[in-house]
Amino acid sequence: MKITAEKNDLLEVTLPAAGFASNKSTIAFTEGILFRTTSESSCDICAYDLEKGFKTSFECTVSEQGCIIINASRFIQIVRTMPEGNITVETDEKSLRTVISSGKARFELQALSGKDFPDLPELHGDRGFTIKHCDLKNLIQKTQFAIAVNNPRPELNGLDLAVNGNKITAVTCDGNRLAVFSRICDIENVGTAAELNFNIIIPGKTIAELIRFINDSEDTLKINVARKHIMFFIGKFIIFTRLIDAQYVDYDRFIPKSPKIFIKADTKKFAGALERALLVTEEKQQGQIKSPVICNLEDGILTVSSSSVTGRVNDEILVDQNGDNIEIGFNCRFLHEAIKVCDSEKVNISMTSPLMGMTIEPDEEDENNKFLLLVLPVRLNK
Repeated sequence: MKITAEKNDLLEVTLPAAGFASNKSTIAFTEGILFRTTSESSCDICAYDLEKGFKTSFECTVSEQGCIIINASRFIQIVRTMPEGNITVETDEKSLRTVISSGKARFELQALSGKDFPDLPELHGDRGFTIKHCDLKNLIQKTQFAIAVNNPRPELNGLDLAVNGNKITAVTCDGNRLAVFSRICDIENVGTAAELNFNIIIPGKTIAELIRFINDSEDTLKINVARKHIMFFIGKFIIFTRLIDAQYVDYDRFIPKSPKIFIKADTKKFAGALERALLVTEEKQQGQIKSPVICNLEDGILTVSSSSVTGRVNDEILVDQNGDNIEIGFNCRFLHEAIKVCDSEKVNISMTSPLMGMTIEPDEEDENNKFLLLVLPVRLNK
């Protein structure tokens, strides 16, 4: 194989592909990017770690047809250091020795045969719809923070997406926090299924890559859902992933049904107080609390405090209070991340007791958007 392309054109397709190549695998091809020439002026790019994958194509000058796999991180490091202008990638068909050159600069590295690359899942499904970038970004940004990492319950390591007509609900729960966001979206059914009514769980690692491809615009992207996979068609890029095969938790039972304490707080002031508390709080691994943040509500004043070997912090916020006084503790990072995703001027907070979760809802909700957060407390040592 021998191709020549402009440096920026190569980086435009290989940089996003690298996020879908594994960097901790004993299977060599999962660490690489597949280059497959398709004509005299086009080359396909693909990365696939056996769970999530990426596919696109770019224009180039093809002098020799071929199909090879090059280590993703090494290739990008090389291309980044090359001078501006055209870069040539040439592979010996027998030895697979690959030369990457530009001007007088010349690198050599070993490639793998494209025959070693696994077959991709079929990139189509009977359930398909279009959605605006801004709608999908909102659904992800408001819930992504509560996706678990390496939880023994596989469903918690993903984002639960429920589609019912034009209503889409995203749910995440890591065992300490719950985020539920429902949004009425302007979507169009483009699949063969008569109705859009399904529930799927998208892996958190895929969500972390997907968010980099979507923006705040009203441009649309297409989503196809098959039995075991979901595909996102975003411009010239295709992102696909295996779905988590599990039933999502019955999260509704975690939400307190009869709270007794209600407060309305300024979102920025509460988030700021928690951000300052983060400077002195300490955590053990897996979120086990070493020095929690303490929220003391008394007669319309919410005192946010924390102390550790690092130091001590104390802050006060005026709030609208309805109900008893309460002192309750939290993992500061967990609570701060929840408050931070609320973009309303004020938040409505409800509590029942120091041992039950704090429910947080934006004060400026409308019928098209329903948003609820729940953060579980920690037991305070007195």
